Amino acid sequence: MNSAKAKLTAICIERFKSFRNPTRIDLAPLTIVVGRNNSGKSSLIQSLLILKQTLADPRPDVPIRLEGMVDAFSLREITFGRPPEAARVEGPVIQLEWESEVDTAVARHAVGNPELDNLVKHSRVAWLGSPPPKRTLRTSLKLRLEESEGAAHIGSIELTSLDGDDSPSIQIARSDGVWKCSWRGSAANQIQVELDHFIPYLQIDRSRTAPRDRQRAFHNAYVFLFVQPLEALKAVLSDLHYLGSFRTPPPSLFKMATTPPSEIGASGDFAAQILHRRQRDIVHFLPPLQVGDASVELPNTVLAKPLVEAVNLTLEALSVKAPLRVEEIRDFGFRLLFGDASLVHVGRGLSYLLPLVELGLFADPLQFSGAEGSMPLAQYVERCKSFAHIALEEPEAHLHPKVASRLAHWLVSLALASRRLIVETHSDHLVRRLRGLVARAGAGSELEQWLLENVAILSVEQDEAGESRVTTSKLTPTGGVGESWPSDFMDESTDEESAIYYANLNKQDSAVNAPIGVQLLDEEEPDADQAP
Repeated sequence: MNSAKAKLTAICIERFKSFRNPTRIDLAPLTIVVGRNNSGKSSLIQSLLILKQTLADPRPDVPIRLEGMVDAFSLREITFGRPPEAARVEGPVIQLEWESEVDTAVARHAVGNPELDNLVKHSRVAWLGSPPPKRTLRTSLKLRLEESEGAAHIGSIELTSLDGDDSPSIQIARSDGVWKCSWRGSAANQIQVELDHFIPYLQIDRSRTAPRDRQRAFHNAYVFLFVQPLEALKAVLSDLHYLGSFRTPPPSLFKMATTPPSEIGASGDFAAQILHRRQRDIVHFLPPLQVGDASVELPNTVLAKPLVEAVNLTLEALSVKAPLRVEEIRDFGFRLLFGDASLVHVGRGLSYLLPLVELGLFADPLQFSGAEGSMPLAQYVERCKSFAHIALEEPEAHLHPKVASRLAHWLVSLALASRRLIVETHSDHLVRRLRGLVARAGAGSELEQWLLENVAILSVEQDEAGESRVTTSKLTPTGGVGESWPSDFMDESTDEESAIYYANLNKQDSAVNAPIGVQLLDEEEPDADQAP
């Protein structure tokens, strides 16, 4: 699929799980999601996963698939308040916003070079009168879900072009069992609507409509404004990389895959097979940031290395010294070894970290192409025709605090190199290191500016009524996290240090004021054969 430099820019959800009211989440290249257990953090990622797993279903007539990474018995189960069964139940609303590049020559060819003045007259989109060869469009797709007769359905769809002050939209809804559409509220009965899952496709019989017909102009505008962006969104959702917080325990011996897997797997299930089959194939990556005693610089050289070598370079930068290698066991399979120890014997930390590192490399938009070498970061970004989108849940699980801190270096490097990440975490080590990076960066430096503009920290909190809300914080030049930072995150360690400090002061005061004859714990008893 052609993803045309597409990138998700916002998620809006309503009545989805614990989010009752419309909630908008603006996405940054690196979006960090924090909050207490059961606050609703995972719901933000799950709103994307449910669309991804729907597109993976081979039957295009399945509107929403409820089996997979997001698993539910019914649509009501993921609807706020879990409403009771009824003939029709109003379900969640999921809205996505994204940017993508449109080739207007392709659109003009698809509609047979329409009269542009007539197109502008009826669509009221001024730039269509003189379309440039390429244009970046911002687009919104809003899905209203519902349950009827126990099955999940699409209730209505709204497509909106967010390009410019005037935002033209197409509304699609079912009427008498047939999908109908309207343009800016004007009915377009001659336009037929078909759905590929939840992606709408509009057709018109040109042999029955005059070239200057208003509805034909509506359809032409749809081709210019929405056809390529919808294909781009489909590619983004289908190719979304997801790694959950659970890992399947590794076996001592792995079975060889007959073909290279196309995904790491939600639990890292296929990480070993990808390493085995792709170990000599080239991936492009920006090494994790290197932090000095007082400063950190923006890396600007992208490396192109064989996959296993790239994994080892990244692991070493994250403080894992034992090199990874793949050992063939003829006629049986292969083993993954760290030094001389197999993956099953090196502890859960590495079995959790390895798929995480590998995923960042596997998500290379120039995946497995080109030759070994290096190139400037700007050249790499220019060569990438798409952004990779990655969703991670608790990537710090089972990691040593030092590695969890350095994980921030890796996430920043990935976000710099055409990957866009949503990271759900409980790790104050990871967030503290992000704060430390911006504090260490030189005032006004390129790295400081990047971190201030491209890192967003979302705090998810749930009230007593079970409703979740999101507040967004940005890093500050001094390492702060804005005014909306939650009071109960990253304060456990500082509170404990304060408690230890004041407890020691109290003990010292007690020692000074101890009455004569009281034995103090930090004094040595006199030897039994010595006089008191």
